[in-house]
Amino acid sequence: MLLTLVACSTPREERYGFVAVLGNDTTSVEQVTRTPSRIVVDAVERSPRVTRRHWDAELGSDGGVRRWSMDTYIPNASPDQQHLHHTADFTGKAIALTRATAAGTRRFAYVKQYASTVPWNEFVYSTYEPLFDAARRQGATARVGQYFFEGWDEGHIGFAMIERLPDGAYSLRSTGLAGSGLARLDSLGRMVSYSGAGTTEKQEVRRVSYVPDIDSLTTRLAADERRTGVPSALSPADTARAAVGSAIVTIAYSRPARRGRTLLGGLIPYDQVWRTGANAATQLTTSEPISLDGIALRAGSYTLWTLPSKTGVDLIVNGETGQWGTAYRSSADVARKPMTVDSLPENVERFTIRVEPDKGARSGAAKARLVMEWGRFRWSAEMRRRE
Repeated sequence: MLLTLVACSTPREERYGFVAVLGNDTTSVEQVTRTPSRIVVDAVERSPRVTRRHWDAELGSDGGVRRWSMDTYIPNASPDQQHLHHTADFTGKAIALTRATAAGTRRFAYVKQYASTVPWNEFVYSTYEPLFDAARRQGATARVGQYFFEGWDEGHIGFAMIERLPDGAYSLRSTGLAGSGLARLDSLGRMVSYSGAGTTEKQEVRRVSYVPDIDSLTTRLAADERRTGVPSALSPADTARAAVGSAIVTIAYSRPARRGRTLLGGLIPYDQVWRTGANAATQLTTSEPISLDGIALRAGSYTLWTLPSKTGVDLIVNGETGQWGTAYRSSADVARKPMTVDSLPENVERFTIRVEPDKGARSGAAKARLVMEWGRFRWSAEMRRRE
């Protein structure tokens, strides 16, 4: 009898990449070179600024990250903010971290709280693989520490909850990620795809066998960014202001871009409360009493939410303010009322809110309309100064 032996060990060297997209826009390209003892990654991303990264991880015999370093270059930042250098050492009794800029080096140390901790960033998808490697060593469900080297909780340790699903995919919930992501891995534990559809980030990621030259791509993207302007955020903040009679109305919100995506029934699910923009909850402030969609509001601040359905959309005025857009509580609702729904002849690329004079009225009249437009939809509600 002839026996065929199949090698199941990790290849001596693997080369592959990841491409992330947000709608029809490519947001990052990463090239991975991996051996049993090392991972080296070169990447360029636009989340939102063009950023070039090179990171290098030393792996232990179990595949866990022992030491890690990252060099970050932001081409269009000011000279003193263009270069960053991070290191992490997980081999001692405490996790030792450094962050170096032109201003100097900061050092951090954290007592180990988890069986494994890895460097992680929500927009650097090659960092997801060590996260899933650590989770697979723990079993069907795992809690893995995350060092946030950049982002909302930079320099701190959080954790991810990872669960292997019946179909073999992995769900990811993290202290650095709102919602739940879904990853599919191959037999070696390498990530084949990742979907952020269940998170607020929304990126879709796929593994590729070929990656273009990262330095050339960085040069081109940085030149495009200089020409069009350096973005401050994927969904920039904006403010709509208007006088409604003697009342000054201000609406602070964020403006996501469509990027070719299906909005209603897709990015904005039917029959689910939507934050009505992005990032922090959309906040309306009025200096004097007004009526909004027939809802009597005293002078003060409120948050605005919407509930779309296949037949229309309800405006929700909520009395809680200052919260993130994923922190809606119906118990704080002031009222809900249906909005007027119209279609637009042309695409509006970025979500837009404004207060415009009612038809035939002059600016600053006691009667106006709150208008929300995105893609091909237009939602509106009457706004009046209330005596």
